[in-house]
Amino acid sequence: MQINRPPLNNLRGCSLATFNNQVIRLLQPDEAEEPVDDAQYYRALNLILTGKDSATGVQYSVEPTRDRFTHEREVTVVRDYDSLISFTNWIPVISNIFIYPVTNPVDTLTSNIHLKVPMKIHEHQVTVSASVLPHRVPNICLGVVGVRTKLRMFFPALYEEENADGSVELTLEQKTAVYNDGLRPTLQSLNPDTMTNWPTTYASALTRAKKRDNRYQYGTRPFPAQMVQRFGYDLPRLLAAAHPWARDIVFMTQVQGVKEANQHPPGDPEAASDALSVLISDLHPDLEREPHCWVDVGLELSEPGFSYQWRTDAHSEIIEHFTCLTAAQASSYVNRPSRQYSKDIAAGLMHVSGFRGTFALGDADPVYIQAYTTDKALIQQLDGGRHGLAMSGKQLMEGTPPEYMNNIYALYFDARENHDCAARIELRLPIRYATRTALLFPVELTRDSILAFDRQDWWQWRLVRLLGFMRTLALQNECGGQLRVGPDALSLSGGIRWMTNGLHSRPDDGSAARDLMCTILPLTRDYQQGMLQIRPRDELVRNGDMLPVCAHGAYFFRDIVWPPTADVPRLQRGPMMRNSTFKFIFGLDYEALRRKYLPPAYIPRALVPQKRVGTQKGFSKRHRMEDPEPVPIFQDLEFELAGPPQDAGEDLPWNERADFPPDLEEELPIQLTKHWNQFCSDLLQKCGNMKNEPLAASHCRLTMEERLHVTDDAYKDINLAMVFNRVQWKKVSGREWKEAFDIFFPPRNAPLRVQPQNFPTMKYWEEWFDMKQRLPPANFDTVRNRYWIIFKELLWIPKPHKDRLWKYTASHDFSTFPLRYNGQAPQIIVSPSSYPPTWEPMNVDEVEEEEEPEEEVNGNLVDRREWVNGIAPIPDRILMREEEEESESEREV
Repeated sequence: MQINRPPLNNLRGCSLATFNNQVIRLLQPDEAEEPVDDAQYYRALNLILTGKDSATGVQYSVEPTRDRFTHEREVTVVRDYDSLISFTNWIPVISNIFIYPVTNPVDTLTSNIHLKVPMKIHEHQVTVSASVLPHRVPNICLGVVGVRTKLRMFFPALYEEENADGSVELTLEQKTAVYNDGLRPTLQSLNPDTMTNWPTTYASALTRAKKRDNRYQYGTRPFPAQMVQRFGYDLPRLLAAAHPWARDIVFMTQVQGVKEANQHPPGDPEAASDALSVLISDLHPDLEREPHCWVDVGLELSEPGFSYQWRTDAHSEIIEHFTCLTAAQASSYVNRPSRQYSKDIAAGLMHVSGFRGTFALGDADPVYIQAYTTDKALIQQLDGGRHGLAMSGKQLMEGTPPEYMNNIYALYFDARENHDCAARIELRLPIRYATRTALLFPVELTRDSILAFDRQDWWQWRLVRLLGFMRTLALQNECGGQLRVGPDALSLSGGIRWMTNGLHSRPDDGSAARDLMCTILPLTRDYQQGMLQIRPRDELVRNGDMLPVCAHGAYFFRDIVWPPTADVPRLQRGPMMRNSTFKFIFGLDYEALRRKYLPPAYIPRALVPQKRVGTQKGFSKRHRMEDPEPVPIFQDLEFELAGPPQDAGEDLPWNERADFPPDLEEELPIQLTKHWNQFCSDLLQKCGNMKNEPLAASHCRLTMEERLHVTDDAYKDINLAMVFNRVQWKKVSGREWKEAFDIFFPPRNAPLRVQPQNFPTMKYWEEWFDMKQRLPPANFDTVRNRYWIIFKELLWIPKPHKDRLWKYTASHDFSTFPLRYNGQAPQIIVSPSSYPPTWEPMNVDEVEEEEEPEEEVNGNLVDRREWVNGIAPIPDRILMREEEEESESEREV
């Protein structure tokens, strides 16, 4: 049984060209120069989005395999080398290298390169050799060779298997050690004549690299080719001698994106050998004998006027040909749930897809195979972890249609006339087999694995789909109001974003995307259906569960309600996305999204997050440490404060009398310690909240109770994430640090200022001036000098202004944490004696908010916070991939 599936006798198969023509016919008016009838217009949009003709009840099933090879074709095949990756304990470079004094975090290897490399890691306090994924080992980019070659340095001793998904970026202290104890001494020893161009320390290198907008310029310095071999020996030796975590360093050499420079005819081993020589012209010849060096060998197939695409049903045949696997093994590899194999649906068509596969087979076999097409070149862009242009949730809600979609439409329109597509396969082979393996792409395999679409038909399919998405969003955004932010309308918008991005990139299949699929696609209880989009483990599927399916050849929505039935196009009421999915797509959960586009009269207090602390606008509260240990620097002060003013005259009302018992006063060291603690507490009590953002977390992450217990320890921690959710910081000179002290603790004869903000309502400020009145001038100066000594021990402090304590406006004079944040945040200054501050939120012990109760629905425990509009979400067990759990099938091959 399926939801939204028409009777089988109304199912009609068609090619891409036929579907395109049917849509175009509906969008053309019956009479020239007359607008398209509304009913026909909505009928056309419904056909594009659901594949269903609402007037005839026909469900179209797109069959791209109608464009398979049916006759001999003039196929052009080109062979090339796209990239090289090597791991060695020496630097295999014979050209000049260009070294980074300050390493760019962007060049740190953080993405999977689909192979494992043996390294000496520390396990249970013992050094062992193990094969690890390099992108999980801490590393830095040491330098470059030419334009396309990067040289990285890996530190296996820092690898932690239990924290394998953590950051691999070296800490500031480790980078400082690499430069001060390794790089600079090595350069000084090998090439002393050039050291005038190198900063003396890593701290000075950072200072020189920092620009006025607080970003860094990552320049390089040349190093001569004749010394590279010695450099690769001395640098690891010096570092390992100074730091145990720098032992057993491994160098990675990576050449990328050079396929056009070494293309050669297929089937010619001599031409393949010559092209390989071009690829490694900057590298040492001995690299060809290294066991951990791989080359990406490419084969590209094309034909003028056509778009070549890979067939989904041919993946196992391709793998069988290029590996040692049998047909049965290759079929099992493709059809079993596995992390090693990924199918990349093209343009939302189920029968058209490339793939990526990782292998651990024979010595001569590829470790990685990737089959894709060159139409991705039009949209290729590395941004936020994606490798293609992507539409954001915010863009969905703006424009009729959104500008992004207009731009993509223009790109597709031009490609229809000018851009052929080639089918390309790349095999990551050991370098010693690069000139004798995958020399050809067999003719029979070409015939069985490739679809040949007329170029205009291929791009017209994308244009038609995108046109339907654009006009549906335009209808939604034109109407606006309450219906626009209804859950079913927003689910349709989220689905349009997912399908639009999937027209030119691999469709997202993360947990939020899988929840979205369960919301927007037709559902079935036929668990043997070949086009299921989610396949949970058998034991997780319960009778009655419905799974998303694409039974008609493409990503088609389930039924949609159109005008005039509903003013805003929406999905027919059905499954509902989770709150977390709304937040993933739109950047806001469902209720916040409604408030943004349908503002209420006020925000209920229940919706204000616990991480938002009310601003202390009145007098600051008393510090909560009752019996503090005296600060050591105050302990030798033996003079006393003059008693507080007394007036116990009986003629005064009780509330005006100042009659204090003589033993009320504590010893001076205790009083000064309490006053210093009050100062530390008052500063953070007065730290405010985001202006015009009533639901944003406070600038200071500490609760008010924590602020009332804070001591100067908080100001001696350079991990600013311990105190702030966002912050602006600037390192200052000694003069500026002293000026800040003079503002916080004015000297005895300081001129009076116009009443500033914040200061008059801080207890420490009031008590400071009271102390000035109660101490003789010489004693007051002594106390102030002691305050200056402990003030210099602080590593950071709020940037004080003469008219207020805190300022939050963004300033180019300050750096920000988090790094890419550029909005309002409190301004602080960092002591001239401090290292630059860090931002390590993973080290913060968050205050746990009260957990929402889980509610049982149909035998499933569901977090109540994930419900939207009173409707329970899809259970977790349905959304979990089978390959995310350990499976016996992982060990079959």
